[in-house]
Amino acid sequence: MSARGYSTLLVQKIYDANPCLLGVQLAKICVKLNIPVTDVAEYLDVTRPTVYSWFIGEREVANRHADRVEKLIEKLR
Repeated sequence: MSARGYSTLLVQKIYDANPCLLGVQLAKICVKLNIPVTDVAEYLDVTRPTVYSWFIGEREVANRHADRVEKLIEKLR
């Protein structure tokens, strides 16, 4: 279940999180494609801790970022 570059603990938290959340959906794609959190944060112009909190479902993607996150998900699929 782990991917190179992502810790086993983080991957487990991602897969335990609510799959309906936009950030969790993005996380699963990033793990599968081994896209670094740093790249996602830079692309979306947010901090790495913000991306991590989205990935594990701790925080929902704010409305002001939702469109960009949705477009990134579509681009990566």
